Amino acid sequence: MAAQTSAQAKALIEDLAKLLETGFFPCPRCGRMLMDKRPVRNALSRHANVYVCDECGMDEAMREYAGNPLPLEEWYVSKN
Repeated sequence: MAAQTSAQAKALIEDLAKLLETGFFPCPRCGRMLMDKRPVRNALSRHANVYVCDECGMDEAMREYAGNPLPLEEWYVSKN
């Protein structure tokens, strides 16, 4: 499978956000089943218009502070 660009990864992730409102789903960033079925009870990503699990939300905040964000093409949904 070809590597995705950051723009392609962001488009894929934000398209997925529309599906996330339909029920139980894995976190698009880590792939673990940690998401609350009500999207607004999860963390809003700092890098794409999508909710992620609370653990990924905290990791994004810490990485943002350190200046070392996880590239969108490394997200679970981009790689799988």
